Amino acid sequence: MQRRTRPAVLALAAGAVTLSGLAAPASGATAEEIGDGLVAPLSLAVDDDGTVFVAQNFAGVLTQLGPGSSRKDLVTAEGQEVGGVSVSDGVVTYVTTAMGPEPAAALWTVENGGDPVQVADLWGYEQEVNPDGSTRYGVKGMNRSCRRKVDRELRPLLKYSGVVESHPYATHVAGGTTYVADAAGNSILAVTDGEVSTVATLPPVRIDITKRRAKVMGLPGCAKGSTYKAEGVPTDVEMGPDGNLYVTSLPGGPEDARMGANGGVYRIELATGDVTRYAGGLVSPVGLAIGPDGTAYVSMLFASVVMEQKFLQEPTVFAEVPFPGDVELVDGQVYVTETDLMGDPAAPAGRVLRLTPDAG
Repeated sequence: MQRRTRPAVLALAAGAVTLSGLAAPASGATAEEIGDGLVAPLSLAVDDDGTVFVAQNFAGVLTQLGPGSSRKDLVTAEGQEVGGVSVSDGVVTYVTTAMGPEPAAALWTVENGGDPVQVADLWGYEQEVNPDGSTRYGVKGMNRSCRRKVDRELRPLLKYSGVVESHPYATHVAGGTTYVADAAGNSILAVTDGEVSTVATLPPVRIDITKRRAKVMGLPGCAKGSTYKAEGVPTDVEMGPDGNLYVTSLPGGPEDARMGANGGVYRIELATGDVTRYAGGLVSPVGLAIGPDGTAYVSMLFASVVMEQKFLQEPTVFAEVPFPGDVELVDGQVYVTETDLMGDPAAPAGRVLRLTPDAG
């Protein structure tokens, strides 16, 4: 599979999206609360009638908000994480993940209040195929004497290949196929009629190790000048108006502001599987929404902002939202989850917000 690097420009058929930083002023948006009291709402989907389906990821619950003011839990998966929500023609797609001694990961659908139906065993596929198994990660350019100074517990991370691990995080349904962003498998999968295949694996993210970054990573000062090849972790997947996939990604490793803005957006050509890094310099991008005109929105979890990029314009901060999770665009309105990641688990305060651009 060929991978190419291009400037920080995400080119869509109907326009271009430059997602390169947080310097521009906020464009302004009015927020309306759709639901509250949610536990870590990291994923949502919005149906054509405005009904919202939101995953309370860490509680293992899939919740429906609407129509109107109604609210009900559609799915409860005890002991598992629920996430990766999509909706198409009234059918809600989601994923479950179980960690620990008996790992599991699966793709499901539920509709019309019926029982959930398992569509695919994603953990089984990861065990059998391990899409990034041949990809090398770790530190490159560190001399032998410096390696000997690395703490023993960190040495396995200096050089390793993709491990067998699955954590499906996002889905997108198009043309009878469900595309899955597997954040632990570092891959984009396609599920059609229950059959799983690999669309692409994301390339390692190259990070220059400075003195400050070495300290954050727990490496000795002599690591300065070497390169860290971090895992490319996909966090959301959407189809652009050009018919190709766009994927937000953050690097696997320390989530620390001192590591810098190393997140990005990738374009995957469905016809060839080619992966191109189209945007860089993003801070923890975890959600992506793309309109039919090419306007893109990216939620940045630890930057606490939602960015907007309109056709041939500079990126702006569309809204400031504390720890935003997922983002969706429906009929010109932006839906975003406020995850409350740093809140009190005993008093969950996660919310779903509908953001309407201010006039002018």
